[in-house]
Amino acid sequence: MGETSFLVFGAGAWGTALSLQLNKSGNKVYLSSFDSANLSSIASTRINQKYLPGVSLPEEIQVMGLNQELLKKADCVVICVKSPYFAKALSVLNNRSASFKVLWATKGFDLESGALLSETVSKHYGNGIEHGVLSGPTFAEELSLGKPAAITLATNTIKDPSELASSMSNESLRVYISEDPIGVQLGGSLKNIIAIASGISDAMNMGANARAALITRGAEEMRALGRILGANEATFSGLSGIGDLVLTSTDDQSRNRQLGMHIGRGGNLASFKEANNGMPEGVHAVRALVDAGMVNDDQFPITTRVYKILFEGLSTKEAATELMVRPLRFEN
Repeated sequence: MGETSFLVFGAGAWGTALSLQLNKSGNKVYLSSFDSANLSSIASTRINQKYLPGVSLPEEIQVMGLNQELLKKADCVVICVKSPYFAKALSVLNNRSASFKVLWATKGFDLESGALLSETVSKHYGNGIEHGVLSGPTFAEELSLGKPAAITLATNTIKDPSELASSMSNESLRVYISEDPIGVQLGGSLKNIIAIASGISDAMNMGANARAALITRGAEEMRALGRILGANEATFSGLSGIGDLVLTSTDDQSRNRQLGMHIGRGGNLASFKEANNGMPEGVHAVRALVDAGMVNDDQFPITTRVYKILFEGLSTKEAATELMVRPLRFEN
């Protein structure tokens, strides 16, 4: 297979780390974003000081503003922006004669409708576009340092996904293939909400037993929404399901877990945002799900409690009590 050209759009920590890996796999890589000041800084210093300090980008990665010529050069566009900016990213990547494949590593939902991002992509480009989602248990910093990782490419529109996965893989990144983009998207999005709950629990010193219970029941909430939306239940046992859920809920590199710990110690969304360069994806995901009426208190007690803590002033202590005194039921 010849060299594949990737345009990575979104020069945050994850977009930068993915660019490094795609370059390592022998591809032509372009890195672009909305943030022209940060792009200029990366281009001149070869370091993304704002989002991934201390990691150098090789000269082969071309860092530049977006233009139509660049879109024509790309075999594959990889969108790595946060979910609130996803629709805007699609509108600037708007080449009607697009022959590129569209991938995204954004974990979340459409904020207006609660729709999966795959629906937003199909709506924007039409059903003819080849597209897929990348998800899995990956922290950007570890990926950028070449520590071993595995992710999933989920698609039912890309004609030869194994060829694309092969072009992205190398000795430190293994790309698996899935035909269940619905399940992979749900796993990547819902695990962030559960990670917030896990961080709250740990900050309140509830213990390892409570954290294990939260993660297990959180996995069941992922499966429940999967059943409603037509996902393959086996997907939630994979990298983008339980793999990502365990990573994000238990390791302090997780920004969603960090938010939970901040809340559990008495902080709030505003104070976290001020200190941490923005908001983690779990906040946008839980708001989108609840606002769209996609989750209820009976089937999704952890998800709905996280929403109430973040947006309705429910105390963490009250939320914990409510979860423990709910009516007993069969486990599955």
